[in-house]
Amino acid sequence: MDRYNKFILTTIAVGIIGINYHLFNGDIISEANASGHEIHKIAICNESGSRCASVGKQSLGSGSVNVLAMKKF
Repeated sequence: MDRYNKFILTTIAVGIIGINYHLFNGDIISEANASGHEIHKIAICNESGSRCASVGKQSLGSGSVNVLAMKKF
C-alpha cells in the first residue's frame, strides 16, 4: 500500500473511534438548551398595527384556541 491509502484509512479509523467515544461517553443524546422559562406574547396585526387579531377559547378539546376577527385599535 502506498502512503495515500494508509493516510486515508487512518483518517477513517480515527473518525470512527471519535464517533464511538462521543456516543458512549455518557449521554447518547445530548441535552437540549433551547430557551429559558420566559413567556413571549405575540400579536398578529396588519402592516400598520391598527388592527390586531383577538384570541378566544373554544370548548372543542383541551387547550384549543380560536383566533377571532381583527379588532381596530
